[in-house]
Amino acid sequence: MNCSSLQSASVDALRQLVSVLGTLNAEDFRTPLPVLSGGTIGRHVRHLVEFYQCLFGGLVTGTVDYDARARNVVLEEEPALAVSVLEYLMRRIGEVQSDQTLVLCTRYAPGEKVIIPTTLYRELVYNLEHCIHHQATIRIGLRAFPQPAPLPDAFGVAPSTLQYQSAHVHRDVSAPGQ
Repeated sequence: MNCSSLQSASVDALRQLVSVLGTLNAEDFRTPLPVLSGGTIGRHVRHLVEFYQCLFGGLVTGTVDYDARARNVVLEEEPALAVSVLEYLMRRIGEVQSDQTLVLCTRYAPGEKVIIPTTLYRELVYNLEHCIHHQATIRIGLRAFPQPAPLPDAFGVAPSTLQYQSAHVHRDVSAPGQ
């Protein structure tokens, strides 16, 4: 099975994020925003980056555990570091050559592990969808700034939504994620 379109979509989403981060200064990256319940753009970037890191770490162990992410505060405070890690993740995604069987470990109650069979490709899909979700949240946060930077039209919008909007041009495309 070839996952080149999944890889391309994933790299493109991360590339868009890098582009958006390039428009922010460090202060804006780490400013708590009321519209994000006191969260920051940086915190959302860290969160989605660490999910990808957990996935690639799971390739070594065979187990993906998003609950055990590092929560590296420096990633949410230093946009240059976040960009560097995003560039590394784009390279890693581009290097994927075949699917791999994995297990997903998660916890919904203290002390209880849920173990589910999964695959690398399935988790790449999940991470892409998760990335798009956080981009949509970042979009909301960026609009809270007095002079928000322009964003790519596709930033934070699911590919299926973009396809639907392109087929139904009469619809309002200013409302991402519909």
